[in-house]
Amino acid sequence: MTDLLKTASVLILIIVLLRRKVSMSAVMPIGAVMLGLIYMTPPLQFIKAATAAVFSPKSIEMTLTLMLTMVMENILRTTGMLKRMVSSLSTAVPDRRFVMAAMPAMIGMLPSPGGAVFSAPMVNEAAGDANISAEQKAFINYWYRHIWEYVSPLYPGIILATGITGLSTQTLFIVNLPFALSVIIWGVIFCFRGIDKQETAPSSTNRKMELLTFIALISPIMLALLLVVLFRVNAALSLGGAVFSLYIFHRYTPAMIIKNLLESVSGRALFLVIGIMIFQEVLRTTGALAGISSFFTLSHMPVHLLLFLIPFIAGIMTGLTVGYIGITFPLLLPLMGGAHPSPELVALAFGSGFAGVMLSPVHLCYVLTCEYFQADIAKVYHRLFLPSACVMAAVLIPLYVW
Repeated sequence: MTDLLKTASVLILIIVLLRRKVSMSAVMPIGAVMLGLIYMTPPLQFIKAATAAVFSPKSIEMTLTLMLTMVMENILRTTGMLKRMVSSLSTAVPDRRFVMAAMPAMIGMLPSPGGAVFSAPMVNEAAGDANISAEQKAFINYWYRHIWEYVSPLYPGIILATGITGLSTQTLFIVNLPFALSVIIWGVIFCFRGIDKQETAPSSTNRKMELLTFIALISPIMLALLLVVLFRVNAALSLGGAVFSLYIFHRYTPAMIIKNLLESVSGRALFLVIGIMIFQEVLRTTGALAGISSFFTLSHMPVHLLLFLIPFIAGIMTGLTVGYIGITFPLLLPLMGGAHPSPELVALAFGSGFAGVMLSPVHLCYVLTCEYFQADIAKVYHRLFLPSACVMAAVLIPLYVW
């Protein structure tokens, strides 16, 4: 019980700092230091734990993967490839419902904070002159923006979850896939009520060519995903190959590459990953994880309930996938199976936490989407509750079917 109270006090401090708009890249190291102080960890032991966390192969791989993802996103955006993808798909498939869903889904393939604001104008344009409320357009944009965050190895949440749990990217992809498919299916049912399939563009005689153009443009992203998921290639290696091929294709000079790297790599994002890894290692070094595990084992509280509620609450409070994963997964690891976590229980915690993120009033994508469409935030919330619950129900597939 003592370990739980000590750790809970640190978590409360983390949440308070986040609510006060302190950057999470600073909050997690602060949390690690506070944890060390509460447990009266000798300074030398704390420094040793922090050093081990920063320079572990797992941390280096996670940091490198995150950097390469940011570099790829910058290349695709600054070269106009992303914009061209959208226009070619709009011409190839002139169904406003499909395009309204595909635009945020495509933009969402690459992680970008507040990325929903990039797809919002595209959704608005695809809607055309149809009588669609601002709240419905905001809902469509927000909903389909977040398909890939459950499964894509390009997303920091997946990178962090695999790093903390030790599960492979392929395993996490498989157990989280029901969530991603549910987003698509329930979106079709809830998003497009009352919207017809009127064409969004004049009939084109060259739709086949536009479709081929779209496939060619999206191939770097798909190649990186396929190499990781199907062929089990190291995520950093596959992304590195994709970035290198883009440099060659666009004839980047050394000066252009340096500029791209400086523009792309966010120090805050890198420090966030490092801070979370330090926090996790300090939890282990102080014995907090072992103490919490013993408490829950003796309390006989339902494991499934804990794995649902704790990430869900953290997701609502932070509005960040890396937030709830970084804060709660190190604590919940003993409940998931310790050194050999159950993929199904990890999926439960991941899905519940992300449900909280989707319903969070501080989720940047949600705020920006509602602001762009001038939508009533409360009315958009009403549209979110039921489909979010339906997506969460998909956890029954990895828990009881597979």
